[in-house]
Amino acid sequence: MSSYLIVDGYNLIHKWPKLVDAKNKSIEFARDELFHAIQRFCDFEGCKGTIVYDGSSPERSIEESSPTVIYSSKKESADTIIESLAYKLTSGSNPVKVVTDDRMITNMVIGMGAFVTSTTNFLSEIERERFSRF
Repeated sequence: MSSYLIVDGYNLIHKWPKLVDAKNKSIEFARDELFHAIQRFCDFEGCKGTIVYDGSSPERSIEESSPTVIYSSKKESADTIIESLAYKLTSGSNPVKVVTDDRMITNMVIGMGAFVTSTTNFLSEIERERFSRF
């Protein structure tokens, strides 16, 4: 049985002190560090991961990797993508965990049957297991 992890990318970057520092160098650097931390976490946990960011392009952009990275289009928000992914994935029998501090997303995806963890709790788990390269 495979589980799913959906990460509210910028929400986590803005809450993780080490990524806030990385973001001050460049947002690409911070996204790269988050990608590698989530990759190690998913490898260890045996789950499939997706990181979702707000984008500025006219079209949605999806980087098929492990974890998958999705940038919303100008016409949609990362929140909408997170909610639709949670809806799609919770329709199966595999557990879905969403990492966010956004209350609207939290309320919506809990109603769909997903688990939600705050960025603080998730960061404690990341730091404890040393999935960060910092």
